[in-house]
Amino acid sequence: MRIVLVLFSAIFAIWGLSVVNHDINTCKIKNVSIITGMKLAALLLAIHIVFTIIGTNPGLMPKVNVETFLLPSFYASYILHFFLASAFAILLWYADSWPAGDAKFFIVVASIIPLLNPNVSGFPTKTFFYFMINVFVAASFWAFGTFFLSGLQKMDRRSFFDGVYYNFLSEIDKLKKKYKGWQIIFVLSGMLVFFLLQRTISLTVRFAAAKLVSDPAVMLFLLFLLWDKISPLFQKKGWIIFSFIFYASFVVLGYIYFPDKLIELAETAFIDALRLSVLIVFLRRFVVFLMEQADLQLLYAEQLRQGMILSDKSRDSLKGDPNFEDESFIKEGLTELQVQILKDNAVNFRKTVPNFRYEVIKGRPFAGWIFLGAIITLIFKQNIAILLFR
Repeated sequence: MRIVLVLFSAIFAIWGLSVVNHDINTCKIKNVSIITGMKLAALLLAIHIVFTIIGTNPGLMPKVNVETFLLPSFYASYILHFFLASAFAILLWYADSWPAGDAKFFIVVASIIPLLNPNVSGFPTKTFFYFMINVFVAASFWAFGTFFLSGLQKMDRRSFFDGVYYNFLSEIDKLKKKYKGWQIIFVLSGMLVFFLLQRTISLTVRFAAAKLVSDPAVMLFLLFLLWDKISPLFQKKGWIIFSFIFYASFVVLGYIYFPDKLIELAETAFIDALRLSVLIVFLRRFVVFLMEQADLQLLYAEQLRQGMILSDKSRDSLKGDPNFEDESFIKEGLTELQVQILKDNAVNFRKTVPNFRYEVIKGRPFAGWIFLGAIITLIFKQNIAILLFR
């Protein structure tokens, strides 16, 4: 079996590098490449199943000596791992963190990882999480490093870093305007309810998925990525009513069924909510802002092309335009029709701003980071965040 795994590791590397190369050159991942990866995963899974059948039934083929094979229990764990990886990849696509091609590539790569290394760290409930951490931390460090290095190489370094500083202050002002007065209380209340639910479920539910639910790191990472989609829900009237009902029920039922854990649950939930607040207000906005700044380009309307991604500032100027109501262009890029509309709009803008340009986020091929994250996950016992900060 070792020879088979070495052979498939080489095939996996060739396939993965071909996908990365095409993504770098075109900023697209072909569906045919995804299908090829699925076939590779299916073939390796079938070989593992055959070895398991032969290994657990020695009388079936007595002349075939199988030294190593996976136990039948592995396949139930594999299904759980595949489901979790797929669910989170779809959530990231929904959160506009990456386009459909990257999400599909992540799912296929995640499905292959435990087949190449059945002893991979965190399997089955945490492997997808470690994999995702490896992808995003590696990409973030590279983006920040290259951005600041380019600033240090500029002739006018002070102007560069002053620009970053004042632009970041403007981002903080946006947050102040977005969350003010009672809205802050509603959002904090929503987070506290969420973590009270999470802690209560982890205490009372006894099955494999509870290991995932009970890990605050996974929940923090999920909310960190999906905050733009989730936070508006915390300000709705229905959620506020639910919060009051939940708090009352939590105190009454908690006093009856788990009085010794009631205070502990409330304290840990409050700490998690406070921790998330700091992450959301400072770290998340800082990360998004710096990554956008690193890839920011100013282009004339004539330079716009299909597939390009507009910055937040440029998208804000399009609010109310029915041609941009479908937010798919945020992660998939501009359509040909939208490019033409922006060119037509620029004609009017130039009457007041002769040098008018659009802010565009330069496409950063993400397949390379997904593939690098897979290699780190396969090789190291710890995820890259722990390796860097321990």
